[in-house]
Amino acid sequence: MRLLAVGIVAGWLAVGGAQAAPIRVQADAQPARAGVGDAIRYVVVARFPASAVDASSVRIFADAGALVQTGPATTTRRVDGSALVVTLVQHVACLDLPCAPAAGARRVRLPAPRVTAELTDRGVAIGRTEPVTVVVEPRVAGADVRAATPPYRQQTALPAADGRAGGLSGPFTAAAAVFALIAVLLAVVALRPRSRPDAHEAELARAVRLLRESAGRPVSDRRRAADLVSRVTGSVGARSIAADAARLAWSESSPKAEGTVALAERAEDAGR
Repeated sequence: MRLLAVGIVAGWLAVGGAQAAPIRVQADAQPARAGVGDAIRYVVVARFPASAVDASSVRIFADAGALVQTGPATTTRRVDGSALVVTLVQHVACLDLPCAPAAGARRVRLPAPRVTAELTDRGVAIGRTEPVTVVVEPRVAGADVRAATPPYRQQTALPAADGRAGGLSGPFTAAAAVFALIAVLLAVVALRPRSRPDAHEAELARAVRLLRESAGRPVSDRRRAADLVSRVTGSVGARSIAADAARLAWSESSPKAEGTVALAERAEDAGR
């Protein structure tokens, strides 16, 4: 894992003359460059001498800042040799205007993480690290956004009148009248007009098609397609499929191609 920021304890506060235990703090966000809505794994790791601190008292404060937490945070504690290692894992994403890119990529700086722990003797140790920066990239290039609507030429000049056209107007007029009469008769004898497809069915069919196509595309496209299926199936009452699609869209692990195809088949069956 490439560390974006590594901090060593900036200071500590000791009570009653007890020596403060050194805290080493590391912070990392992966991927370091992401688009709007992409899942980002934000991890803060703190290491202490295991014999110097109370493991249950360790607290890691890592605010996501302009990013939004998309799932529950998890904190784990383990002993590595003589060191106590405490890890905080959060899943965040850019889902609002304060972090969204404008003309180009936007650097989003998260607040500096802070760690506190009670010493086994007496006192409190405090550690900090440098803040992590995530680059949020736009989905569409600025040149494409600024591109003007292409002009269309309209033909306004008509060809010169041809004297022979007058002699043909009679037969053409009669033929047009016959075709018009046939069209009216067909409309009358038709049993019923063909009904237009329901708007929800059309939207679901489009969402299923995009989800199936995303199996051969990057993971970020699979997440967006699954999120669309979740919203569409939820609006038509297919709650279980909507919930499965939401879990696939925001899962910690990358959605697999076979899972994406299987979800598309279930959503297609729900629309029948």
